[in-house]
Amino acid sequence: MVTRRPTFTEIVDWVEGRLPSERAEQVAAEVAADDASADAAAWMTRFLSDARLLPLVAPPAALSARLRGLLGDPAHLPPEVRWSAAHLLYDTREPITGTRSAEAALDHAHLAFETEHGRFVVEVHRAMPGHVDLNGLLLLDHGAGVADVTLLEDGVVRRLARTTPDGRFELTEVPDSIDELRIVVRDTRIAAALDLTRG
Repeated sequence: MVTRRPTFTEIVDWVEGRLPSERAEQVAAEVAADDASADAAAWMTRFLSDARLLPLVAPPAALSARLRGLLGDPAHLPPEVRWSAAHLLYDTREPITGTRSAEAALDHAHLAFETEHGRFVVEVHRAMPGHVDLNGLLLLDHGAGVADVTLLEDGVVRRLARTTPDGRFELTEVPDSIDELRIVVRDTRIAAALDLTRG
């Protein structure tokens, strides 16, 4: 029987032991047989291990209260609100040593970002010419919580999403002209430059 290739989020669930036993066995077999899936599993294992080492420091209560007073629509925040810049930590489209094919890199990529508030990963799949599907996972210092995710193009809001409590989000058929991703969760605001046209 042919099984479908595991998604990035399924590989994360498999690494952390959350998949049902039958699907876990299928993912394990795919990871053992497919270089790209094995690379993703090995990288995510290292990533999660590193993320657990990040210090969790709660801000002072007075600062938290002040920041909560500034909360508003994540797509239209006043300019004086400070955004934390996310820096690209890892991009599987970069030339790396390994056996991933050029075609696989074009169809499927992982982008990992680091910020002062923690890390997050965006999985990019080519959906159709000029469009991609995005799956994200937030690993921020505040822990689990629902976040608002906004995609912008030249400063104009194009798409909005809300994460699940464990920090996952999905956006389908996103124009690859999108150039910025913003995350708002509790007192945290993060902005990341995106390049979805590579490949």
